[in-house]
Amino acid sequence: MLWLAPPLIILITALAPITPVAADPVQRPHIEAELIPEKSSLRPGEPLTVALRLKMEKHWHTYWKNPGDSGLPTRIAWALPQGFSAGPIQWPAPRRINVGPLTNFGYEGEILLLTDIQVPAGLAAGSAVPITARADWLVCEAICIPGDATFSFMLPVGNEPAAADPKWAKAIERTREQLPRELEGWNLDAYLRGNDLVLRLSSAQAKLTRIHNLTLFPDQDGWIANASPQRMFRTAGGYEVRVATAAAIRSKSGPLTGLIVAEPGLAKGISAAVVEVPVESATALADEILEEPALSPFADLGLLAALGLALLGGAILNLMPCVFPVVSIKVLGFIEQARGKPARLRAHGLAFAAGVMVSFWVVAGILRALRAQGEALGWGYQLQSPPVVAALAFLFFVLALNLSGLFQVGSSLQSLAGKLRLRNDYADSALAGLLATLVATPCTVPFMGAALGFALTQPAIVAMLVFSALALGMSSPYLLLCFWPALIRRIPRPGRWMETLRQVLAFPLYLTVVWLAWVLGRQAGVDAVARLLAGLTLIAAALWLMGRWRASTETGKRATMIAALVLAVVGCLFAWPGNKAAEAVADEVSGPWKRWSPAALASARAEGRAVFVDFTAAWCVTCQVNKRLVLESDAVHTRFEQRKVVQLRADWTNQDAQITAALRDLGRIGVPVYAVYAAGSLGAPILLPELLTKERVLRAIDEAAPPS
Repeated sequence: MLWLAPPLIILITALAPITPVAADPVQRPHIEAELIPEKSSLRPGEPLTVALRLKMEKHWHTYWKNPGDSGLPTRIAWALPQGFSAGPIQWPAPRRINVGPLTNFGYEGEILLLTDIQVPAGLAAGSAVPITARADWLVCEAICIPGDATFSFMLPVGNEPAAADPKWAKAIERTREQLPRELEGWNLDAYLRGNDLVLRLSSAQAKLTRIHNLTLFPDQDGWIANASPQRMFRTAGGYEVRVATAAAIRSKSGPLTGLIVAEPGLAKGISAAVVEVPVESATALADEILEEPALSPFADLGLLAALGLALLGGAILNLMPCVFPVVSIKVLGFIEQARGKPARLRAHGLAFAAGVMVSFWVVAGILRALRAQGEALGWGYQLQSPPVVAALAFLFFVLALNLSGLFQVGSSLQSLAGKLRLRNDYADSALAGLLATLVATPCTVPFMGAALGFALTQPAIVAMLVFSALALGMSSPYLLLCFWPALIRRIPRPGRWMETLRQVLAFPLYLTVVWLAWVLGRQAGVDAVARLLAGLTLIAAALWLMGRWRASTETGKRATMIAALVLAVVGCLFAWPGNKAAEAVADEVSGPWKRWSPAALASARAEGRAVFVDFTAAWCVTCQVNKRLVLESDAVHTRFEQRKVVQLRADWTNQDAQITAALRDLGRIGVPVYAVYAAGSLGAPILLPELLTKERVLRAIDEAAPPS
């Protein structure tokens, strides 16, 4: 059942009299307390709301009903005449308060805690009724100070509707409106996954609602690790929050109830929402873990293992076809700088590594920030945008033309990456590192996927450590060359062969442009490809003009530059594809391959069939290599048919929240991912390596669908 209320700050107050003999608020160390009746008189049979107001000094706080790692909740003991009864405290949503390594749940500033008092119907009009209550609280900052106060006041009894206290009526009514209440249209599912409690909030209106943060506050202690970060993710049908469980959760019995605070709210006009969450017993949930979607074999990676995988994956990135030509250009630069200058060479290597490191930090920061805002994103997300694909095609095309000798940025320049001179040679090396990172982002290599999946489910400091290891791995070959110049001495001295090699390296870049044009066609259609090719032609004309025509006068030089600039701008504008992706150009699912969906997967598994799911994208080079060389090979195709394996393809070329959610459930944030579900089993799938071989796929099919 869902409940709704914004997380405002309300505090326990002491009852303030509405009678002519008024009691002042009680002053205690670092806190002011007051008990306030909502109305100035009682009416027989009509309940009375009383607010306990607590106002703390700055940086001091009191506690919610579950105080968290330390503290005590505020309590009220009532002394009422016969026939009267007081209900429980109506707690507003608290906030997380971090105190050193501990996390508490409570309130800062001023808070109103409401209690409803039931008034008997047989009261005689004209009489006066005494109301007495004792409030106990704990107010804390670096130290904690217990406090208490006893409040008493008399309220007259009348048959007419009682007048509200003009000073506090609006504040009490505002607090009442913000208390938890049922919210229609949202569903909540909860289960245990390893050491996490996973809560999924779903609704048909989820796409129309943007939530920036979800926080769980359990009613009782001992269910979650209070100080652990709570991670929110956007899913296809809503949102998911993952909370680390307490060590003793599996020994607890009974349901877990609490509040999930959402900011902004789940309903129009509500600044924040609170969801009251009944959850099945932890013992029952633990029995269901085996039926959860499978986690990666590396889902329970420790930090050291993740760092090792990231380091190895980063080194392998250098061999990817998009990266290798750019890397080779930089190596040629090292060769020229190495002769007799080892200290200078080491400085260039460190500058290059710094460029790679900072670039990976930026990518990690952007990914974490967008995912924190609820975006369903993963590694390579930028290539789901047609404008980004077109921009990369322009970049690689200009690099290739530079290597081919069509134009030179300067006589000492080796490539566009290393020659955008920033009046500092070391800045050139850092810029080359940035470019290497840029062209590496579409690629996922062995070991890298599991490390990144681990990183983006961890606190910020752990995630940045993993991304740093990835950057260090990518930089490692160049650091080795720079710190061991003996390796470079084995390469012939600079000569005509270097110019030939540069021109040869241009051709892989031209092929990369062809690949990016194909990706763009998948995303935005053949018309977008035609515009891209026309734009590239104009760019080539502009660069040819700059390199070919050497005017002898300043006026002529300016005219040539203006003409080239106009051609380049027109080319860019003409080739711009826009953000709208074509619906009919997704990856084919013809023949034995069917389009993946959660329903298609569930249906195949319900029939007891083995299922092979290919999570792929047109812009993923590794995906396409695996597809052509392994998945479409005769041997694999025949084995799929023989064992009646259902083949599903999840195409992530364009952004798809359902696929992103499925990848996250598998412990990954990028493609390729290959999941094999065994026939007749509802258990976890087998995840294959990112780089496939026929033998590994055939073995996985045999394990999932043994011959009858």
